[in-house]
Amino acid sequence: MTYETSFQLIKVILNALFSALLAFLLVPPYLKLAAKFRLGDRYADPERVQRAPIASQTLKEKENVPTMGGIIIWLPPIILAFLFYFLGLVFGSFFSYLNYLERRETYLPLFALFLGGFLGLIDDILGRLNRELKFGIKEKIIVYLAVGIFFAWWFIAKLNYRFLEIVDLKIYLGTLPLFFLLLFIYLATTFSFNEVDGLDGLFAGIAILMIIFFLFVSLKEEKYNLASFLGTLLGSLLVYLWFNFYPALFFDGNNGSFSVGSSLAVISFLTGTYLLLPFIGLILVIDSGSVILQLISKKLFKRKIFLSTPIHHHFKALGLKEPQIVVRFWIVNFLGILIAFILYLFLKI
Repeated sequence: MTYETSFQLIKVILNALFSALLAFLLVPPYLKLAAKFRLGDRYADPERVQRAPIASQTLKEKENVPTMGGIIIWLPPIILAFLFYFLGLVFGSFFSYLNYLERRETYLPLFALFLGGFLGLIDDILGRLNRELKFGIKEKIIVYLAVGIFFAWWFIAKLNYRFLEIVDLKIYLGTLPLFFLLLFIYLATTFSFNEVDGLDGLFAGIAILMIIFFLFVSLKEEKYNLASFLGTLLGSLLVYLWFNFYPALFFDGNNGSFSVGSSLAVISFLTGTYLLLPFIGLILVIDSGSVILQLISKKLFKRKIFLSTPIHHHFKALGLKEPQIVVRFWIVNFLGILIAFILYLFLKI
């Protein structure tokens, strides 16, 4: 390992530690606000019971557990980005070293993190104020589609993406086909993160594993500021997982899954690894695939394949313990990431 790599790796670790510390500091005020405004979710309302009776039953034990805790995930990376930038301008030296705010590597992932968190938080707040105002599936599709169109357009129009990228392998695809491909990948990633966010610790564990892969790629590609940003996201997610693992003290809400899913989708575009996402996020594919298969089977054959979807609810309905399902899903996703590592390194040869 070269001196430069060691120097930058220390920066990544320091940013992760500072982010974890800030996330821990955010937990007490969040819990006070959650108690004051009664931010617990309801899973047994008539609409949800009618739409998903089995899932509602399995989630009944989670009623009144505070939600909207996703702010603990996406606020620390954003706060630290601007804090270190301005402190670096004033004091230079150590804070300039920690700064990871850079146009080429981190502007887009940070913006995606903020935009997903902000829009998800609006949805969460509306749901608390009036359940009828909460984003339904149609509204979510419109919001996710609008954000996805913006990012796909940005990569095509502003960054001049024209080639289909598989690590170092590039195939000319053209403007329109690539636009729709990037849009599809963005929507698939963000919606899948929303689907996987259903058991204590599942979403956070999968996100952490995916971030470790992107961290490796960023360091390998010498995108050190991107690696530092990923370090901050890793730090805040570890803290969130500390409190979210079974039995969860709080949940992230839509603002957590949307922010992380949006940011990681954009990072896959920046690193040219978006075609490896089915392996990097293998559980995302399995969970979303189970939902799609269930819908097709119900429409065409008037019968269900699974007791409930996403498939993690099916296993819970079968009687498996929640931590057992979550840890096994982590293991499956880790195996997918090992395959992604092999493919990435093979394509780098």
